[in-house]
Amino acid sequence: MNSTLQGGPHRPPSPRELAWLADEIPAWTREGLLTEDQARRIRARYDFAEVELDRHAGPGKLVQALSILGALLVGAGILTWIAANWDGMSDALRLGLIFTSVVGLQWGGYELAFRRANHPHVGQALLLIGNLAYGAGIFLVAQIFHLSGHWPNAFLAWGLGSLAVAVAVEAVPVFAVAAAALSVWGIGEAAEFHATGAWSLAALGALFGAAYWRRSKSHLAVAVLALAAWIAAVPGTWSRSEELLPTAWLAGSGALVAAGVLHRSLGRPDLQGPWRLAGLGGGMFAVFLLSIRPLAHEFAWSEGNRPAIGAVWALLAVAAAASAWALVVATERLARFEAWAALAATGLGATWLAIGTRGAEVPIALLFNIALFSGSAGLVALGLHDRRPSLAYSGLAWFAIGLFALYVDFGWDRLDRSLFFTVGGLLLLAGGWVLERQRRRIAATLKEART
Repeated sequence: MNSTLQGGPHRPPSPRELAWLADEIPAWTREGLLTEDQARRIRARYDFAEVELDRHAGPGKLVQALSILGALLVGAGILTWIAANWDGMSDALRLGLIFTSVVGLQWGGYELAFRRANHPHVGQALLLIGNLAYGAGIFLVAQIFHLSGHWPNAFLAWGLGSLAVAVAVEAVPVFAVAAAALSVWGIGEAAEFHATGAWSLAALGALFGAAYWRRSKSHLAVAVLALAAWIAAVPGTWSRSEELLPTAWLAGSGALVAAGVLHRSLGRPDLQGPWRLAGLGGGMFAVFLLSIRPLAHEFAWSEGNRPAIGAVWALLAVAAAASAWALVVATERLARFEAWAALAATGLGATWLAIGTRGAEVPIALLFNIALFSGSAGLVALGLHDRRPSLAYSGLAWFAIGLFALYVDFGWDRLDRSLFFTVGGLLLLAGGWVLERQRRRIAATLKEART
């Protein structure tokens, strides 16, 4: 079943939910909860073809995994044979092998996956290995003709070629190859040649254009990950100011979370997932890194040597504007919490610009520890209040990670280890007790509602 973005307020059901519904419909019909006509209308509303196929012929994801693994092993075997015999081949034979491999794999994959559509998983695997062969061919052709030059351009050509294939056919693995190649190109340009990142940002725009045009959640998730990688590496490296990376991380995380809130609040809740997961996860990870004194020292700058902050202020402004807009339009409690979290992340990014100097590692680490534990507590509280266990569990996980890092950073030589682990274990047990108590309360409420 394709993961398609819907225009309505409801997200499409997952394959697991469809499988559950397919099992329940006959039971509901036998028990009189549904009439035969209602059951028929439900079956007509959803596409159960893939569920039935998985039930009788085995899961399609297993076929896809085996196909991709097999294609990769075959490709590795072919490349190993070519490498072993490369020196004994003429240039014409080398070029023939490269072009035959690329064209043959792409054509075979298209035939199997789309034109005949009789082996879609195998076809997708061939398309993947064909685009990997295309990227390898770029470097091999350069080697044959002893070409040297601007190495990121090889990844640019690879990414654009794979993106063209991914736009022509709905091949998520090929789209992932394109996103990875374009990300390497943009990061390489910024890190090695200090390019501004404008062109690589435009390439990311092409990825998002393809994802929204294809209306695919999987494509969108890949594009969001590529944007997160760009935010994590490019803004600080193009200006030769790695000290600006924490601000870029925090402001970028805030912008990603705000984008998820805006999608949810403006009638597209089916699009929020990749944005909020990347933003919340990246933001908590950035806060965690800066809560450790050695890492805070690594990114801090010397007093009187504050780096130029130019474009990072633009990123802060975009994140602040998006977060404020998200806060205005948010109507649900979770959306408002995420909008405030986005504003807080943006504020922490601005704070780093103000105080991130060498010699201030202790107050910086304490500030970000407070932010980390506050965010963890907020996730737990919101998860309990809104009955979202995943939020509560993620908050407990970050709390445990932060507590252990805090002890290693500040108390390894000062506090008794047995006391620390005992107290930390008691805190986590208390968190589990609270969660279990909340589950019992919810179960009792549901039981009363049924009776």
